Amino acid sequence: MASVTFASITKRFGNNEVLHDVSLQIADKEFLVLVGPSGCGKSTLLRMLAGLEETSEGEIRIGERLVNHLPPRDREIAMVFQDYALYPHMTVAENMGFGLRLKGFAGDEVDSRVLKAASILQIEPLLQRTPRQLSGGQRQRVAIGRAIVREPKVFLFDEPLSNLDAKLREEMRIEIAKLHQKLATTIIYVTHDQVEAMTLATRIAVVNAGRIQQVGTPTEVFGRPENMFVAGFIGSPTMNFIEGELRREDGGLRFRTEGVDIPVLGGTGGEAEGPTVLGVRPEAIAVERGGAGGDGVVAAEVEVVELLGYRKNVHLKVAGVKALASVSAAFGGEPGEKAGLRFDPAGVHLFEKATGRRIR
Repeated sequence: MASVTFASITKRFGNNEVLHDVSLQIADKEFLVLVGPSGCGKSTLLRMLAGLEETSEGEIRIGERLVNHLPPRDREIAMVFQDYALYPHMTVAENMGFGLRLKGFAGDEVDSRVLKAASILQIEPLLQRTPRQLSGGQRQRVAIGRAIVREPKVFLFDEPLSNLDAKLREEMRIEIAKLHQKLATTIIYVTHDQVEAMTLATRIAVVNAGRIQQVGTPTEVFGRPENMFVAGFIGSPTMNFIEGELRREDGGLRFRTEGVDIPVLGGTGGEAEGPTVLGVRPEAIAVERGGAGGDGVVAAEVEVVELLGYRKNVHLKVAGVKALASVSAAFGGEPGEKAGLRFDPAGVHLFEKATGRRIR
């Protein structure tokens, strides 16, 4: 297997620069997820690694080998696309073994690798079917099997679950996680779905507008987002943001805006006073009916309550902006009621209003 290194990668299409000096180190056997909105450049980065796009500047290495000018077939990678790209007239076994036969592998070796991959993916009973006889999830397993038989150093997945319904996406996420455990190989996975990123990755690289915003474990990226973009993109439901002022009083910090005056955790001495954006995740908000008073309680109005089974999403108006709290299903509030909000201090994040960067 192998590590992957992107060193100062820039990509231009004409005068349009879509990747800006991107550097990223991916360890051997790591499962790294590139996540970001559509058009942010994550798939372009993956395609350059695969040899399907040329770099404008920078170096790409697989292990110690520079691969910028190597054709795709010589990079020892295998790629799984959103489109399964199966040959409709071939059986599953023929689809999986086709690339090996083109490379001149002996028939016995091809059959052995196909059977091994089919066993890993639990699709042995499907080997003699054609793609039109398969479900969407089964077709994706075949596409993954076609990659496995090549025994590559690096697996590349480009939004492989986008064409599946919600239940199948959940099932295939589990299968891909199991696959990484069984093969113990390097996987680079592109998605715009932050749930896939959080559940699959050993590390996440969050990409926006052609730049990497943060790299870290799912826990790090969720718990200590580097900026407002990461904070708002990672997490479901998304983080709430309230603009206001940060002030130091009596040795502590307070956040103030219209209708909000709460203490926040601090004490390092490095926090920037002045215009600030407070971020708080929905699950870090406790909602009290009737607008109960007290220091640190934020006045709000309930607008909509959504029952999700074991939880409720409470949509609120706070300081003139919309906010969302995720609370127990036992919450009995109704639209139009006044409410008091308490923010878990550990779930509060502060960002510079001018730059969006996290305040340490």
